[in-house]
Order: sequence, then structure tokens, then C-alpha cells
Amino acid sequence: MAHIELLVNKLIAAFFFTLLAGRVAFAAGDSDIAGSWEVVTTYNGGLPSTAGLEITRDGDKYTGKSGWLVPSAALFEYSGAREKDGVRLTVSFPDGYKIGELVLRTRRGVLEGSGDLHGVPVSLTGHRPRVRAANAPRMHDFAPATFYRVISGALPPALRIFPGDTVRTETVDAGGIDKNDRPRQMWGNPVTGPFYVEGAMPGDTLAVHFNRIRPNRKWASQQRAVIHAAALPSGAPQSSDKDWSDRWTLDLARGTATPDAPGERLKNVSIRLEPMLGVVAVAPFWDQVSTPPDLGRWGGNLDYNQVREGVTIYFTVYQAGAHLFIGDGHARQGDGEITGQGLEISMDVEFTVDVIKGPYLDQPWLENSEYVMVCGIAGSLDSAMQAATAGLSKWLAQRYKLNDAEIATLLANSIRYDIAEVVDAHINIVAKISKDVLAQLPRP
Repeated sequence: MAHIELLVNKLIAAFFFTLLAGRVAFAAGDSDIAGSWEVVTTYNGGLPSTAGLEITRDGDKYTGKSGWLVPSAALFEYSGAREKDGVRLTVSFPDGYKIGELVLRTRRGVLEGSGDLHGVPVSLTGHRPRVRAANAPRMHDFAPATFYRVISGALPPALRIFPGDTVRTETVDAGGIDKNDRPRQMWGNPVTGPFYVEGAMPGDTLAVHFNRIRPNRKWASQQRAVIHAAALPSGAPQSSDKDWSDRWTLDLARGTATPDAPGERLKNVSIRLEPMLGVVAVAPFWDQVSTPPDLGRWGGNLDYNQVREGVTIYFTVYQAGAHLFIGDGHARQGDGEITGQGLEISMDVEFTVDVIKGPYLDQPWLENSEYVMVCGIAGSLDSAMQAATAGLSKWLAQRYKLNDAEIATLLANSIRYDIAEVVDAHINIVAKISKDVLAQLPRP
């Protein structure tokens, strides 16, 4: 009898040990769910999309946030608990509106999940973000072999870099001509890139600081000898000169440019170089494809003559890796690019990237030693001006927690506008505020 009782006790102990081991193993598996992931979401009839996912665990409770796992206009938030089949999470917009539910689990270090978003069944797989190798370079010298005439996240990365890395590279001019006077691509603002930034996920902000923007040859072109019709009243008469020269010679040591065949009245004209990039962009949202002559919330052909050495430009990230493109160098360009061109030239460029987590503006903005500048991009001058004003207002609300009355009071006396681009398919008006004004505000 004692033998049977001992056997029963052993069986009970083994049962509870197995049960406890299972619970420990399950808990260990669940603990792997917490932390950072890069997840790919798939669903019937849609292209796979990648986003960053952050999961926090407090006992059996889980919360999280991510970029949009499927095409959307807002970030996603998560809350839920561990259940038998995994971690069950309610998915909602930041305002609390529920958009779906997911069940997540790990298998051999891989995140797996399924559920529905907006009522559509979806599946997820995820891996931990790539970590920079100990010997990985922070300075990259990149000689482009291909220049693209589209801006898209579907293009293969030309170079993968990490936040904090610096890239030294070059561009061709708007006609596809490189520093050695060799045609490398068709006309139409060909771009260098894309540069894939590790850890840059939808909803993040990519910061691009330009350390160097310098012409790398001694001539530039400015083909159009008339003002673009978009910059003049309708029907304004102009006469073109068929023999007009489009060539300018650059003195890089003195930092000046002079027209090669200026005619008698312009023979003493010499202008100071102010090198800039016309095109800086990230991949557009929702798998769209743009062309470098166009512009939008992803950037593109901004043609803002303040995109110079020392400036930092910021973009919302719409696709994993951001896919940064640069091109369309101008040795100098006046406001509005009223002839449709600046002094078009190839460039040597050096830039440093970083990734910022937090509120995103959803339109390009810039910062130099004097101003914060927000691009308003739209189909008309008045709409672009309104977009720029709204963007700067949103920027002040996000970073300084100002209310509408405070923003109106501040901007009524301090806002300035630059006319960046008026002759492309979309207009770019820039609203800016001096850092001397901002220095008077308490930072939250």
C-alpha cells in the first residue's frame, strides 16, 4: 500500500513538474514577444508591408505601438494579455478607435501572428532589428553605378546604413551628366540611391544632415532663356533668343559663376555660388512610385535653395528603411526656380542620417542655424501657403505644446515665407520661424 502511495505521489509530482515546466517554457516564449520587432504583414490581395513594432510587458499584460502594419494614416497602438494560444492584442488608433485584433507568439526566435485589421484577415511574421556589427563602418564612400528616374521603395537598396552613419557620394546633373561630362542617365533629375536606413520604420522621422554639397565640375547649364509661363500672368508676351547660350563657367576657387556667352549687356555679370540640392526624398507611402521632377509629402523636387551645407531636413518614413534619394544639384538657384532650372550641375555630397521616434509632421521640414522651416506642397500657391502655415503650426504644437491662440499670437508677428518652387506640377511654399523667437519659449 505504501508502495502504491509513493508511486501516486511521484506521478502527481511529475505531473505538476511537467505543468510547471510548460508554464515556465510558455512564459519564457512569451517574454520573447516583448521588445522591438520588424514585422511583415500580408493579406489577400495586398502587397506585403513592413513596420516597426514595440511591445512592452508588465506581468501578463502587454501594451505596444507600431507604424501602420497595413496602409493607414495613423500609428497603431496595442493592449492585451497572455492567453493559452499566445498574446491576444486589441489594435486601435491613438484616439482609441478599435481597428482589429491580433494573436502573437514566438517560434524559434521568430514572431508569428494572425488576426484581422479593418475586418480583413492578416498574417504577421517578425524578426529582431538588425544590429550594427562591431567593425561596421560609420563612414561610407559610395560610388553610384546606377542613377534612377523614379523614387520608390520597390527599388533595391544601393547601400544599407545605420543611424549615425555618414555617406560620401556624388550625383549627376538634371540631364544625367556626371562630373566627367559623361552621360549616365536620361534627362529628368536622375537620383542617387536609394539608401536603406536600418531601423527606420513607417511613422518614424528620418533626419538627413548635409555636411557637404559641392559642385564637382567647372561648368553648369541653365537651358531655358525665357521665364516659365507659370511665373507670369496668362498670355504675357516673351521672345526667345535662338542663339542664347545655356552654358556657365564656374570658378570653384573663387566660388563664382559667369555666363559663357552673355551678350553685351550681361558681360560683366558674375554670381556667387550657393550650392544646393533640388531633390531629396524618401520612398512615398503605400507603395506609390514618384518621379524625381515631382514633389509631395515624401519630398522629391523641392527645389528649395536652403537645402545647402549645414541644413538638416526631416521626412516622415513611409516604407521600411526610408529609401533615401538625392539629386538635381544646382550651383545656384533663385526663389521659385522661375525658368524651370537653376545652374544645373553634378555634385559631391556628404550626409549623416539619424532616426527619430515620436510625433511625425507628415511633410518635409528643415532646420539650420537660424530657422525652422516647413514645406507646404500643394497644387496652387494659396493651397501651398496654407499647407506651410498649418505645418508650422502643427510643429509648434507638437514640440512646444502651444495651443491655437498661442500659435496664432506667435506666428502673426514672426512667421516668414519663402517661395521655393512655382513651375512644377506641385508648388512648394516654405513657412519658417526664427530660432531667436523659439529660444524665448519654454521647452516642455
